[in-house]
Amino acid sequence: MATANPHVLLEMSDEPDCRFVAAWLTEAAEAQTLWSQALNNRRFADRVQLLYTDGIPDLAAAALEILGELEHHCHVAALDLYPDENGLFSIEFGLLVQLGLLVVVGPSYWIAVPERVTLTAVKLAAFDVLSTAEDSSDGVEVVQPERQLQTLSATEVEARRLRLIMMRRFGASTHHHRSIH
Repeated sequence: MATANPHVLLEMSDEPDCRFVAAWLTEAAEAQTLWSQALNNRRFADRVQLLYTDGIPDLAAAALEILGELEHHCHVAALDLYPDENGLFSIEFGLLVQLGLLVVVGPSYWIAVPERVTLTAVKLAAFDVLSTAEDSSDGVEVVQPERQLQTLSATEVEARRLRLIMMRRFGASTHHHRSIH
């Protein structure tokens, strides 16, 4: 469900789980390695060139950015899919979703560890994101990954983010009070 100025809501568990986060980052790094390998195949690279006209997506860097935002914002983050002019992050986010590294749960995306990221899966993810391309008003074809993503307006995503943070804090404080008594 695409919106103007699309944003996504991200969550992760409040429970510290270094092994899960390490596994997630490892899979994202593997996805990046396979993406680079796929782009070394000239035939494939030519077919998906629209995905990297304004810069080559870096899945590992996007994963680190997402994790940093989640850590910085109490494990609930609101991200603009287009923080800059080039739309690179929207493509990276779309690829991570297609690879199963981000999954929809309710109104939010959660980090997830897929069973296995393969070269075939990376190529299929690229074609899935590429399938969102449409001609813009000036006749240039533009990839719009938000057409496949669950997005919200900036106002709505921020309101939901704040509500989730308050609910988490309330839940943590009531759980803490119960364990004290």
